[in-house]
Amino acid sequence: MARNLLTKKSVKFGGESREKVMRVPFGLGADPNSPGASGAAEKCLRCGFGNVPVVEEVVWTVPLPLTAEQAQTTFGDTVNPLSGSSSVPGVASIDSTFLINGILQTDILAQGIGVHVFCEPMSFSTIGNAFTTPVTLDTTPAPSPDVFTANDAFNGIFGASVAPTAAPIPAVFEWGAATWRAGWNFINAYQFQWKTSQRELVLNELAADISYFGSFADAEASGTSELPIVEFVALLNAQYRAQESQTIFLPVNFRRVGSVNSTSATNNVGIFHPTRDFDLAPVTWGGLRWQGYGCRGQMYRPVESPCFLERGIPIGMIFIAQDAVHQAQMIEAMTIDNEPFGFNVQLDVNVAGYTEPGVTGVPTSGAITAAGANIMLEQTLDATPVLVQQSVNTTRQVFKGGIFKLGIKIKGWEMPGGWKSYCQTNLPQVMRHNSAG
Repeated sequence: MARNLLTKKSVKFGGESREKVMRVPFGLGADPNSPGASGAAEKCLRCGFGNVPVVEEVVWTVPLPLTAEQAQTTFGDTVNPLSGSSSVPGVASIDSTFLINGILQTDILAQGIGVHVFCEPMSFSTIGNAFTTPVTLDTTPAPSPDVFTANDAFNGIFGASVAPTAAPIPAVFEWGAATWRAGWNFINAYQFQWKTSQRELVLNELAADISYFGSFADAEASGTSELPIVEFVALLNAQYRAQESQTIFLPVNFRRVGSVNSTSATNNVGIFHPTRDFDLAPVTWGGLRWQGYGCRGQMYRPVESPCFLERGIPIGMIFIAQDAVHQAQMIEAMTIDNEPFGFNVQLDVNVAGYTEPGVTGVPTSGAITAAGANIMLEQTLDATPVLVQQSVNTTRQVFKGGIFKLGIKIKGWEMPGGWKSYCQTNLPQVMRHNSAG
């Protein structure tokens, strides 16, 4: 049975399993018709921006990698976290304070918004190999060497279960880094638009200029260390299975030390020793940090003219693609097939999979190349050493994993009861900027 911790969809809307948050309404909870109501309202209007409560939010949790179809559907030319859908391709969890996503139940005087991007707090990488995904329980894995040659693959170093023409692809495992690349390219690829009254733009700014990019890399938090990779490999392989990948990642468990010809006069095969050198990987805690200039050093972007949002009307906050270069690099970082490069990344479109002396595609011959060409000669470990030409695979499969989170948060005051009518009569400076309807 496949174990997968990342594919279970989770949608949390207000009033379900979310912890209750004490919200301070406009007027500090006072009745608009009570004595002193005007003073309570004025106190809210004079409140420092940092003390204005966050009243509504939606946060997407996106485990990487995505399929190309998921990425292009969810992160296409328009990205809409406030859409009413409870199921978004590639989004594993939607955490929302809305009862119906994007629809207000109470009038709100919005004084700021937050575009928040959070990624994995750690980044590390290691090497290994991409093997065909096992389909039965207790499948005996093939050995996973740090490096192997075309001769090694053809002459059976992976055992009877791996045909020479189906040799594994050398692979690179990266955790966290792809989420940071995706996040950084996202905020530079999209324009954030807040549209009301069908055509009126409250905000129309580059997402990078108004976003808060959580870094986890403050002076007291960043650092380096080592950690065991086995848990992360298991998580990643589960995610790749969920995305119907044909391969899984196996970390290095053998090191190559040379080769011999003693098993045959014409066949050359590698010599290896077991290793646990790759059980641990150096990890960096932290990442990029960005606070958009429009946020003035804060986590939220103030709105100079507070906007009155009426209940029952969708909130028109969306991201519009405006930089095709950043968008393409974001898709490449997010996708399982490194769109557009494919699962197995080649160094160049015109470069073959194996180096000289002439192996192309998969190994087809285990014969020692005839003398005369001094291309990558290796001296064997035989009692009587000979020189053998070797060829290695230049293609790499990149396995990427980690969590990418994207959130939109509205900072302002709930205006329940008769406060709307009160403000229309007594506080016209508030309602003057009513942009919804």
